[in-house]
Amino acid sequence: MNKTDVLLQLIETVHRLRAPDGCPWDRVQTHQTLRQYLIEEAYEVLDVLDKIRTNEDLKDEEIKLSFKEELGDLLMQVLLHSEMTKQEGAFDIYDVAQGLNDKLVRRHPHVFGENKASTADGALKRWEEQKAKEKAENPKASILDGVPNALPALQKAARIVEKATKVGFQWKDLQGPIEKVEEELTELKVELNKPNNERDISKISHELGDVLFSICNLAYLVKVTPEDALRSTIARFETRFRYVEQKLKKNGKSPDQSSLEEMDVFWNEAKLVERGQNK
Repeated sequence: MNKTDVLLQLIETVHRLRAPDGCPWDRVQTHQTLRQYLIEEAYEVLDVLDKIRTNEDLKDEEIKLSFKEELGDLLMQVLLHSEMTKQEGAFDIYDVAQGLNDKLVRRHPHVFGENKASTADGALKRWEEQKAKEKAENPKASILDGVPNALPALQKAARIVEKATKVGFQWKDLQGPIEKVEEELTELKVELNKPNNERDISKISHELGDVLFSICNLAYLVKVTPEDALRSTIARFETRFRYVEQKLKKNGKSPDQSSLEEMDVFWNEAKLVERGQNK
């Protein structure tokens, strides 16, 4: 069976699952009930991507198989939604593919047209120029309208900063955003330093949000993705904390039976081990 036939077979399999005599579970799903699965499958792909730092990592059989499987699960969500819209008389997977192909050709005049680009930056510039041309033909009320509301907060903040920057709403150097982070931290400290009975959680939340957003803005200017940076920090925390748990377990204890001082000793050990591994 050639590769085109494999894709056609997959489309037919999904069609059968939604048919009157198909799978009872698949048949009763709606776009809304599948929403959580689309998000979960996307994050499972990200979990595998966290393990792929270089092309060498894809030589690991377990990582390779996991990546292939998770991409397949994500593709299943696209196929299911497209099969449902076909049943609803809106469009099918072929319309989705046609629309995507048309957009890729249209957005790559440096490949499929005469307007050539020899570098990645040049290609991105051509893409943005074409995108801007299309948007001018179908204007929106705001340049921010294209940012999905359902994005995780850090990702949404990064996209909003990117959009605002492209129209010139941004500092010219790093000093401005650094001072902004410090300013927002000072305002947060003012709220946190109030006596317990005078603290206003809504004000603390407001100031903390300002700190996070200003950090996202700084991250954009130094070409760091906030979501990736935080995920990396979380991964380091998890590794170190698991080390602490293992060390305590060898001593017949658990974290809730130990003092902060005891856990700090093993935490610092974990950091030393980590540094040794990264040399």
